[in-house]
Amino acid sequence: MTATDLTEETGHRVVGPERMAWTGWRWRYVRYAAFTAYTLGLLVFVELVGVPTDRLGIYAGILVFLTIATLGRGWAAWWQMMVDWLPFQAVLIAYDYSRGYASPYSDAQVHAKYYPITDVDNKLGLPLHVQFPISFDQWFGRLFGGNGMMPTTWVQENFHPGTSIPLIGVFVSLVYCSHFLVMPTVAVVLWIRNRPRFLIWMRMVIALAVAGVATYFLYPMAPPWLADSGGVFPGPAVGRYTSEGFDLIHLHMVGGMVSQGQYLVNPVAAMPSLHTAYATLAAGFFWFGKTWWQKALLACYPFAMGFSLLYGGEHYVVDEIAGAAYALAIIAAWRLLRRRRIRRGGAVVPDPAW
Repeated sequence: MTATDLTEETGHRVVGPERMAWTGWRWRYVRYAAFTAYTLGLLVFVELVGVPTDRLGIYAGILVFLTIATLGRGWAAWWQMMVDWLPFQAVLIAYDYSRGYASPYSDAQVHAKYYPITDVDNKLGLPLHVQFPISFDQWFGRLFGGNGMMPTTWVQENFHPGTSIPLIGVFVSLVYCSHFLVMPTVAVVLWIRNRPRFLIWMRMVIALAVAGVATYFLYPMAPPWLADSGGVFPGPAVGRYTSEGFDLIHLHMVGGMVSQGQYLVNPVAAMPSLHTAYATLAAGFFWFGKTWWQKALLACYPFAMGFSLLYGGEHYVVDEIAGAAYALAIIAAWRLLRRRRIRRGGAVVPDPAW
């Protein structure tokens, strides 16, 4: 069953006419032309405004893209697309707003970029945690022969030793921003190619978002850059370098948008690292049934994300480990539920990789 065929659950295909009634043009070429215009418009938008990082902007673009995909296939196909996507979008937008609600800082403090780290409680009365991740990362550094040096410090001293932007900064900025694009891109491709797997993917995405927000409420934690601004981070000053790579390739507007977005979200939503979690989820989702070299390539993505977050001063090792663990737990839970359905004779996605 594929969404390009727009197959309904009953097994009947929703197929529209081959040509436009009033012009005789083939719908296929109309879609190609519309996709070309959409791509050009998106490139201009990214150049002038930046990579969209807000949920509303991303999913508005997705709905336009998928609407183009259903051109010529009738209202039934368009309505199926809306029914598939809108519930998930509603939940993820609610996630964005609830993540902000979990912040212990007022709107005035956020806009002033004033984030104290002592005597700070969130709306549940739970304190901001600062020392635990530092202690864990110091232990982690000693474990690997670093004499207690913070992994963040080691990465920044070795890969960003001066004030000039190194070439690796471009790689870091691209990997960091991929967080905002990979999840919806995977969803779009799966919806077009394999709708049942799309539904599985989106349920996992939502489960991970809910688990992340719940932890943000229960365990607010200061990231390295915030601990450094509060004077408690051990070692040299922590740079926040995740967006500066765009300046090196003259995409200043993109870098500015990313930096601004970082300050408008919950600054203490560090445990777990959802950047690492979603990178791990993406790799793990496609892991099964692949060859060894395909698995090696998939594994590169979460490790690249983890390195980029340390390089940029955004996360500690401990919350990256926690993010990966959350994603792996969700994948393991799905695999377990699937095996139980198979044993009980229930229907499952007809995909040998799952």
